[in-house]
Amino acid sequence: MRAVVTWTDHAPQHGGVKSVCYDIAFRPDGSQLIAAVGSRVLMYDAANGDLLHSLQGHKDSVYCVAYSRDGKRFASGGADKTIIIWTHKAEGILKYSHSNSVQCLAYNPVTQQLASGTATDFGIWSPEQKSVSKHKAHSKVLCAAWTADGQHLALGMYSGHISICNKSGTQQLTIERSAPVWTLQWNTTQHKTSDALAVGCWDGTLSIYDLAGKQVGNDKELGFDPCCVTYHDAMYLCVGGSDKKVLLYSRDGVKLISMCETGDWIWTVRSRPKHDYVVVGCNDGSISMLQLIFSTVHGLYQEHYAFREAMTDVVIQNLIEDEKVRIRCRDYIKKIAVYQERVAVQLSNSIVVYEKSREGCGSKSQYRACARIDRLLECNLLVLTADHVTLCQETKLQLLTLSGCKEREWLLESTIKYIKVCGGPRGGEGLLIGMKNGLIVKVWINSNYPSKLYKHTSGIRCLDISSSRNCLAIVDECANVLVYNLQTKEVNFEDKLASSVAWNTQMESMLCYSGSGMLNIKTANFPVHRQKLQGYVVGFQGSKVFCLHHLSMQTIEVPLSTSMWHYIESSDYVSAYQVACLGVTEADWHTLALSSLQGQAWDVARKGFIRVQNVCYLDLLNWLQQGHGSHFNKSTLTALVLAYEGKFKEAASTYVEEGQVEKAMEMYSDLRMFEEAKALARTTSGRDINETSSDREANVQEIIQRQAEWTEKTNDPKTAADMYLIASQPEKALALLAEHGPVSKLIEVARRLKKTKVEELTLCATLMRRGGQYAHALETYTKLGDFRSILSLHVELHQWEEAFSLKMLHPELEDNVTLQYAQWLIHQDRFDHARIAFTHAGRPDLSEHLLKQLIQNAVKERRFKDAAKLCQTWALEILEEVAEASRNNLPQEEEKRRYKEYCEHKENADLYYAYSFIDQSISEPFRTTMPEILFNIARFLLPRCTKQTPQGISLVNILVTLAEHSRDLGCYKVARHAYGRLQCLQVPDSWVDKLEVATLAVRAKAGGGCEEAAHMSIDIPMCYSCSSPLPLVSQSSDGTCSVCLQPFFRSFLTFDHIPLLEFTMDEGITHEQAMELITSHHSSKNPTTHSKRVNELSNHGSSDHRAGVNILGLRNFLGQKLLCSSSSSEPGLPRVNQDMLTNFIPWQVLVLICPAQYEKPRYFHVVDPTLALCRCSSCHHFFEQEEWDLVTLEQPSCPFCGTPVSASGESTAIHTPKSLSSNHPKREHDISVAG
Repeated sequence: MRAVVTWTDHAPQHGGVKSVCYDIAFRPDGSQLIAAVGSRVLMYDAANGDLLHSLQGHKDSVYCVAYSRDGKRFASGGADKTIIIWTHKAEGILKYSHSNSVQCLAYNPVTQQLASGTATDFGIWSPEQKSVSKHKAHSKVLCAAWTADGQHLALGMYSGHISICNKSGTQQLTIERSAPVWTLQWNTTQHKTSDALAVGCWDGTLSIYDLAGKQVGNDKELGFDPCCVTYHDAMYLCVGGSDKKVLLYSRDGVKLISMCETGDWIWTVRSRPKHDYVVVGCNDGSISMLQLIFSTVHGLYQEHYAFREAMTDVVIQNLIEDEKVRIRCRDYIKKIAVYQERVAVQLSNSIVVYEKSREGCGSKSQYRACARIDRLLECNLLVLTADHVTLCQETKLQLLTLSGCKEREWLLESTIKYIKVCGGPRGGEGLLIGMKNGLIVKVWINSNYPSKLYKHTSGIRCLDISSSRNCLAIVDECANVLVYNLQTKEVNFEDKLASSVAWNTQMESMLCYSGSGMLNIKTANFPVHRQKLQGYVVGFQGSKVFCLHHLSMQTIEVPLSTSMWHYIESSDYVSAYQVACLGVTEADWHTLALSSLQGQAWDVARKGFIRVQNVCYLDLLNWLQQGHGSHFNKSTLTALVLAYEGKFKEAASTYVEEGQVEKAMEMYSDLRMFEEAKALARTTSGRDINETSSDREANVQEIIQRQAEWTEKTNDPKTAADMYLIASQPEKALALLAEHGPVSKLIEVARRLKKTKVEELTLCATLMRRGGQYAHALETYTKLGDFRSILSLHVELHQWEEAFSLKMLHPELEDNVTLQYAQWLIHQDRFDHARIAFTHAGRPDLSEHLLKQLIQNAVKERRFKDAAKLCQTWALEILEEVAEASRNNLPQEEEKRRYKEYCEHKENADLYYAYSFIDQSISEPFRTTMPEILFNIARFLLPRCTKQTPQGISLVNILVTLAEHSRDLGCYKVARHAYGRLQCLQVPDSWVDKLEVATLAVRAKAGGGCEEAAHMSIDIPMCYSCSSPLPLVSQSSDGTCSVCLQPFFRSFLTFDHIPLLEFTMDEGITHEQAMELITSHHSSKNPTTHSKRVNELSNHGSSDHRAGVNILGLRNFLGQKLLCSSSSSEPGLPRVNQDMLTNFIPWQVLVLICPAQYEKPRYFHVVDPTLALCRCSSCHHFFEQEEWDLVTLEQPSCPFCGTPVSASGESTAIHTPKSLSSNHPKREHDISVAG
C-alpha cells in the first residue's frame, strides 16, 4: 500500500493573519472540500485542487469548518467568536456568536443540528430553532463528533474529560483521560451493530471506546501529540500531529504504515467520501490531497487462494467449495504464500506459517500457527514449500527452514519476475522461475544448481508448466503467449495480446490465457475458443477458471463443449470423453454418447448413456454388443440411431436407400405410424412396373389388418375398432367396444347391424345406455321392438308420462311403474304424493313405513309439531281403515287391533303437540308461550309420560318447566314435587347448579295449605261432575277425577279445563231413540220458558260459572233423575233416562260416533251455557271460541292438525250461548256427531 500526492496548494497570508490550515471538511458527495486557512474559508474542487472561492466572513482566524449531511450548507467558526452558515454556492445566510472563540463544529449526520464548542460552553443549533441551545461546559471544548445515527454527541475537553451527550445536549456519561483530548472521531462498523470512538490525547496515546464508555483494548503509544484522527472507509484510521507524519492504523489500533511526511505540524486529516483519498492540512498553510493505492497481496496453490484483507487479516478461500477461513494476524501483512495445507504470512517483523486443522469431524476448518521466524526479512517474492520458505530479492534466492535457518542460496543472472512451485517430493520441491532477461530455469530446493529450460527473447511476465511437466506456457512482457515443448524443444503455439496463462491441472493438452478482455482456451492442435472475460487468469482446474479481477478472485465455469466437439469431429472419442468429464452440459453428454455409438466406440457410448441415465439406449447398446450388431454397417447403424432419436423419416429413408424396406415398415408398425407405413408401401411398391393396383391395395389392406391386430394386442381398442370397421368387420369391432368402449363408436356399429342381429343390437343398446347415449339406446330398442326395455329406460330417465302411457298401451308388461314412481317422489321430497303412489301400487305397508320414518326424522330433528301432525294423519288413516272394516263386516279382532293402534297414534299426536311448546321454550332464546299455558301443558304431559315416554320427549324438560312455572305461579308444593323428581333423573351438567339453588329456594317457601293458596296466582281446578277439587299434578294417566272417575277435558290452545260432562244412556235406550228424544221433545217446549229456566240455573249461586254455578245448577236441575251409581255400565259416568233426555237443551249436547262397530257413541253435556266452545272437524279437539278466533286470524288453519278452516274463519261450532243471540232457532250442528 502506498500514498501518492495528486495535488497540493499553499495558501498565502491575508489581513496579517498567519495562514494556518486548522480544519478541512468534505462535501458528502466528495466533490468539494472547504478549508479553514487563516481568516478565510477556502473552497476547492476535490478532484483537481482548483480554488473555487475564498470567503471573507470572519475577522480573525478560522478554527473549524463542517458540512451538513445534505451538502446544501456548511458552517465555519473561529477566533472572532462567530459562526457563519454558508450555502454550497458560497453564500452566507446566517451568523450567530458565542462568548468565546469557537473551537470545533460538527453537523449531525441525520438531522440538520450543528454542534459548536467554545472555552466555556457548547451549543446546538438547528434551522427549526430561532435561538441556539447552549449548555455550560466545565472545561474548554476542543473537539466534537456525532455518532452515525445522530443520537449521541461526544465532546473532547482540555481537562481530559470526554462528555457523551444525547442529541438535545444532556450529558449521558463521562470518560476521564489524563491529558487534553485534542481530537476524537466516531466509527460505525460494517454491520452497524456498534459504534467505536477513537480518541487522541496530548499524552501521546491513541485509545478506542465503545458507546457505553468502555475502553476497547489498551492505549496505543504514538510517540507524539495527535492533532487529528479520522476513519477511512470504516476500516482504517488516519492519525496526524506533531511528528509531521500521517500514520495509517487499522480500526483496532494496529499501526500499519506511514503514508506521508510534511514540513510542519499536521492539524487536520480528512477522508474523501466514496474515494480512496485523504487530504492533509498543515501548520504552514499547505493542503495536500493523497491517493491511497492498495496493492493486492495474495497467494494461490491449485484451488487454495489466500489474500490480505484490511491490511491485518488473511482470508483463505477454497475456490471450488467456496469455503472461507479468516486468520487475524493483528499486524501489517506484507507478503502471503500458499502451499498445500499451509499458509506463510510475512508481517512487519516476522514470518508466520499457519497449518490447516480440524477440531472434529465435520467442524469448520481452522488455521493454527505451526512455525514462526522472528526476523526482519526483506524480499520481493515469498514462496512456501512443505518444510521451507524461499525469499526472492532481485536476483537472489534464499532457502530458509521453518525455524529460520538458511540452508541454501542461489544467485541468478537476472532479476526474477515470476516464481512458482511446480511440485516435487517433500523437501525436494521444484521452483519454476522466469527472469527479466527471458531465461526460464527450474530450481530443485535440494540442489545447488538451477536447470535451464528455455531462453526467450524478452522478459517473462507469467509462466506455467503442464501437469506432465512436458510443456511450458509463457507470457512475455510484450503480451505474447507461446507454448514450448520441453521434449521436442519446439514452440507448438504462439498468440498475442495475453496478460496471463494457466494450464488445466486435469487435462494435459488444455490451457487458457487472458488478455484484452477475452478468455482464450486452447486444446491440443484445435483452433482457439474465445469468450469475453475481464481480469487475469491465475488458475485452470477442470471446467473452472480462477480469475483475478481488481481485488477479488472469481471462480468462473467455462463451457468446454467446443473442445469436446473438436475431438468428436476427429473421431477421438476417448479424448472427447476426458473433456466431457471436466464439465459439459447434459446435451453435450448425449451428443457424445450418440456419436460414440455411431462410431462403434462402445465403451465411451456406454459411459455417456450411463451419465445421462438413458436406459433405452443402454438396452440398444447391450443388444448390439450381444452380437446383433455384427451385420450392421455404418449406414444401418445410423438409421437405427436416427430412429431412437425420433427422426423416423430420416431413418426410413436410410433403410430404403440400403434396400431394407421391411425394417422401415417394421419400424412404422412398432411406432403405430400406420399412415406413414401405408404411404411407404405405396411409394416403394410403385417402383416395380409389373405390380398392379390390386396388389398395392392388398398390401395396404395387409397393413390395416396388421394395424388392427397390433392395436388390439397393445390395449388400444378404439383404434382397433376403427380398423375393423374400415375392414368391414363390425362384429370384431363390437366385441372390442363391448369390452373397452368408447360408447360413441357403438352408434355407428348399431346402425350397420341388421335387425336380425338381436344379441349384438341388445348389447349395443345396453352399452349405449350405460354410457349415457339414451337417445340412441331408445332408437336401438325401438329397432328391436323391445318395449320392456323401453319402459325401463323411461323409468331410469324419470320420464314418467311416457312410462305410464306405454304401460297403458301394453298392460301385459309386469313392471310396477307406480312403485318406482313412488320411490322417485321420495328422493324429490314429495312424501305425500309418494304415500299416495304406494297406496295405488297396492303397498300400504310401504306407505305406513314411510310415514313412520318421517315421524322418526321429525322427532330426531326436534320438529315436534310436524311429528304431531304426522301421527294425527296416521291415526286418521287407521280410523278410515277401521270404518271400512266395519262396513265390510270384517273380523272384530283385527278391527280392535287397528283401533288400538289408532288410539296410540292419537295419544302420541297429542303428546308431541303439547311437548313442542315446552321444547320451544327451552331451546329458543325468546319465549312466545304464556307461563300459565306452559304450566298447564306440563301438568298435562307429566302423568302421561311417567310410565312410558314417547321417543324424543324429555321428562327432565317437562319437570323443569313444571318446576319453574309452578314456582313463579306460587304453587310451591308442585315445584317441590317436580324438583324432587328431578333429583332422581340425569340432567345436563350446566343445569345442576341452577337446579340445586332453585330446589333450596323453593323449599324455603310456604309449606302448603291456606298459606300457599294465598300466594297462588291461578285457580284450583274442580271436577264438573262432583265439584271435588282436582290435584294440580294428577297421578292418573287417563285424566279422570279420583272421586267420581269423571274424565275432564282440556282446550288444546291453553290446555285449561273446559266445562264438559260426559254421560251415558240407560239400558234399553238406543242411540236413535236418544237423539229423537233430545230433538223432538225440545221442539215442543216453549223456548221462552226454557230460556227462563236456564237463566234461573245460571243465577243459582256464585258468579264463577266454571267452579260452582254451572255444576251445581246442573246437579239441581237433574236432581234425582241423574244416576251415578257404581252399577253403571260405564263406571264413573252418569246414566241418563228418557225423562232426563227430554230436559236436555240440544245445543248443549255433543255426540261423538266412532266408526268401529263395537264402540258405542259418546255423549257430552256443556255445563257452562255462557262459554262458547268449538271443535275441529278433523282432529275433534276442543277449543274456546275466543282463543280459536285469535289463532285463526294469524293462520286460517287448525293449530293442531293444520286443517284449513271454512271461509268464515270458524270451525264446527258445538256450543253457542243463548245470551249471544236474540232468538234461538233449531240448528243442525247443535248436536255434533263425529264420524
